[in-house]
Amino acid sequence: MVDIRQVDDHENVNGVNLSLKIETRTNTPNTKIFTISFKNKERKAHWPKLSLILAIIFNILSFVYVRISVNTLLVIIIVLLFLVFFWITYSVQSESIIVIPTVGIQSTTKYVFGRVDVFVPWSNIDDIVINEVIKLNRVLYYLTLLVKSGPNQSSQESDGIKLMPLFKYTKPRLVLLEIIYSEFQTLLMGAQRDGVQSGSGDIE
Repeated sequence: MVDIRQVDDHENVNGVNLSLKIETRTNTPNTKIFTISFKNKERKAHWPKLSLILAIIFNILSFVYVRISVNTLLVIIIVLLFLVFFWITYSVQSESIIVIPTVGIQSTTKYVFGRVDVFVPWSNIDDIVINEVIKLNRVLYYLTLLVKSGPNQSSQESDGIKLMPLFKYTKPRLVLLEIIYSEFQTLLMGAQRDGVQSGSGDIE
């Protein structure tokens, strides 16, 4: 059985509208999928085209008034086209995490072309926290996974803890992070209740 819950009308730290979808699969083991995506994709897709048009106009004016050589103009156009192509290709569309108790967590970043997946085994997960970061004159919040690092990851004597930020590209505000954090802690407590150790983190 699959239960889908949609949370809309929230902005990220930059004022861009976000949509949170929570998908619950009640089969064994209980699985939750959290997906944060941009709602105004049409506005995001408009800016690369506008940038390309402005770049072409700028190069034409430079060629007419500055009288630069044709070779220099071609180099500038090629570089600008490459930058626009790189921007469009690596523009993040959505981020999601799949939480499967006793198995692990998979973080997925979806781009215009392709995706990047990072998997963390359940035995390496120590805890999950909402981390506060001061960046310039702003206070940002990140949902951070505490992952045991070092050769003794499966034991309590790990060499250290590695921080793995989640949703670092969509940058949701605290209210959305608290929703995901609450659901995640419910899964952790359920796994602990069933006798599955996720790590040394404190779970209340």
